[in-house]
Amino acid sequence: MFLKKYKGVSWTSLLVVLSLSACGPVKFSAPSASNVDSNTTDPSPTPSPTSLRDVRYSNAVTPTDNKLDIILVVDDSNSMLPDNQKLATNLSGFVTKLQNSNIDWQMCATVTRALPISSTQTAWGASIYWQDSDTPSSSLGMVLKKGTSNLSTIFTKTINYINAGWIGSDDERGIKAAYHHVYNGDYRYQPNNGCYRSDSAIAYIIISDEDERSIAGDSSQQVYTDELKALENEDRPEVFVSYVRDTFGSSRRFTVNSIIVKPGDSDCKASQDAGGAKSHYGFKYAELSSMTSGGVGSICASDYSTNLNLFFDRIQESLSSVPLECSPYNGNLTVTITPSIGAVQSRIEGLNLIFSTPIPAGHTIDLQYQCADGRSPSSFGKATPSAQEQGFFARIVSFFRNLF
Repeated sequence: MFLKKYKGVSWTSLLVVLSLSACGPVKFSAPSASNVDSNTTDPSPTPSPTSLRDVRYSNAVTPTDNKLDIILVVDDSNSMLPDNQKLATNLSGFVTKLQNSNIDWQMCATVTRALPISSTQTAWGASIYWQDSDTPSSSLGMVLKKGTSNLSTIFTKTINYINAGWIGSDDERGIKAAYHHVYNGDYRYQPNNGCYRSDSAIAYIIISDEDERSIAGDSSQQVYTDELKALENEDRPEVFVSYVRDTFGSSRRFTVNSIIVKPGDSDCKASQDAGGAKSHYGFKYAELSSMTSGGVGSICASDYSTNLNLFFDRIQESLSSVPLECSPYNGNLTVTITPSIGAVQSRIEGLNLIFSTPIPAGHTIDLQYQCADGRSPSSFGKATPSAQEQGFFARIVSFFRNLF
């Protein structure tokens, strides 16, 4: 179309059209092989960030990398009793699967509201005591460990102990509860409950039929007059991810998995609403799961074991992954594994590099990439042309120069 109408077209206008045509999706990840440099940096990236920071990561895989700390965050609000009863029935099967794996796991649990810790005080993210009878007891402690017997009884009694349907529990805040669980369980400062080990991966599982603070501060999702509440920093997915990394170190592997009303699943929402209290799509929980490469399951599933098996697979993946400080600039990432174990495919999900097969103990993983610490204002939202695209536009420019 341009070639028939080049007469009378200003050179500036032509360049504007060409530059708009260059915009396209940035290729974010590519598979990489053991001991093969996958860096394909374009010669003159455009637009350039205000600064690029080189990141080098090296980790020697050791036998302790099979340790996993699981944190359940259970919504105990009015509408959740039937869902939590399903959870109690099926969670034991999930943990039995963990029992039969080679993962050295342990599990703690909290709820989506502040819990009383004295006659005058409450605390967010406080761990609950696991129960094995109808009489409340602290004898099992807060940490359930691999090898514990009578898991089915323990989960049933504990979910009953959690007592979903608590009066005044209509401000569900699963992300805030997880945030404070990290704070209260930080092994560096308060080694009080043992939920976090210094050399383990972490998997959070959030179960709720509403979003953070019911509707995540989104007035368009409001049903009741009093449920619109602003999100605080501790309710935000990105703040939680940063806090976990600031607390436990950027190399700590962790996922957040969600059993929720999936955004857009109107049938599930209608089914939940038919039970009485109105449910809401879990936008913020799904966002947090996506950021951490976690799984998202439906709270309307007739059998939660399907959801939990998905999480088990994600948890296993987290043991075969490396956290990234940022999305690698231009999608360029060099992966080297020594000694070589042959071709290993990898992909980027959220801020994690996921390997197609676990890297065995005795091998070292080395990564090299760049983080863009800032961009000029005019560069936001623009994609970097590939070398092939740059060559194409150079030929177009040369052609039109000859015409004029």
